[in-house]
Amino acid sequence: MTAGAREGRRRPENTAWFLALIAILVAAFVVWAILSLRIDLFTEAMKREEPIAVLWVVDDGDSPLLTEVLFLHPSTRNGALVSIPAETGMLLSAVDRVDRLESVYDPKDRTMYREAVEKLLGTPVDFEIRLSADLFEKLVDHLGGIDLFIPNAVDDRVDGVRYLFPPGGVRLDGAKARSYLEYRPEGEIVVERTDREHRLMQAVLKGLQENHARLTSEAVFPFITDLVDSDMDDQSLSSFLTAISGMDPDRFVLQGILGNRRDLDGTAVLFPYYDGNLVRETVQRVRDSIRRSRELGEDGLTVRVEVLNGTDVTGLASRTAQIFRSYGFRVVGISNADSDSYERTVVLDRSGNPEASRRVAELIRCEQVHAQIEENRDETVDVTVILGKDFDGRYVKE
Repeated sequence: MTAGAREGRRRPENTAWFLALIAILVAAFVVWAILSLRIDLFTEAMKREEPIAVLWVVDDGDSPLLTEVLFLHPSTRNGALVSIPAETGMLLSAVDRVDRLESVYDPKDRTMYREAVEKLLGTPVDFEIRLSADLFEKLVDHLGGIDLFIPNAVDDRVDGVRYLFPPGGVRLDGAKARSYLEYRPEGEIVVERTDREHRLMQAVLKGLQENHARLTSEAVFPFITDLVDSDMDDQSLSSFLTAISGMDPDRFVLQGILGNRRDLDGTAVLFPYYDGNLVRETVQRVRDSIRRSRELGEDGLTVRVEVLNGTDVTGLASRTAQIFRSYGFRVVGISNADSDSYERTVVLDRSGNPEASRRVAELIRCEQVHAQIEENRDETVDVTVILGKDFDGRYVKE
């Protein structure tokens, strides 16, 4: 074979190797460009200057143990937590029946659950974070434990499992935090459990805040991403942790689902008041309020409201008090009025604070607002609401 022939055979081979090298370089450049130019969805959401909703779920592998929707505002740094009991009852479009919310929960595909939560709250969920109880335990251990206030000592046994927690401020490691999450004492009402879950969630968020720098470091962050099942990419999750680090969970607005417990096919179901309208109104108020520089509830909690039933409708004052509580007001008294024959609902300013009484009146659309400041008044009450026959359980009828 001549030298020219050998050279001719090498040429195609060299060309093929050259083209393959070019293809590899192009592919590498494309991958680099995608990674470099990838949009951080959480940061992009923050640019909208609207409250961001993050659905946070901890489950036992099958059913949710805790469901909280975290609302945070990128500019004001205000936040809110809305606790959603698993037994909340509603019309579930995915299965076309009224049932407990947890009935559509699937840890591997939470689409139906997320859509049901969005329908319940009347607002879209931007992102979601899910942990199993096992991974929740590991996360708390990564935080070095969490600081939690337990109002009353617990020494209880439920289904053969003993739960033991001291009162006061305690530091819980992962196993104890998981135990506190899984604890379901007999007779515990929804309001009490909601309060317990709020405190637990706040403690976790404070732990994330305090450990932000370490958690987002190159050495530790991969472990965090392995713990969390989320629709956030790694960059978005890091941005989320950064956003949390600039907030104060102790000042978050805390809300829950209020309703009536009923039996549905042998199972207890919590049906939200007023067909869920109160929930949606409350969430909208929360979203509007965290846009402002002041936290929702800061003013409301300083307004002490007394609710009196001036009708013969049993339980009307108690149900109405729940409405005021859900909007952040402090209800200090629930009772019957001096008569059950009030035709019109009246709001009384008892402390010389017309702005407070006006806000109370607006909540139930009451136009009868009067001052009644007595010399020897009860200083624990700022506003008195006397419900009349024109009150339909939510608003004063025109």
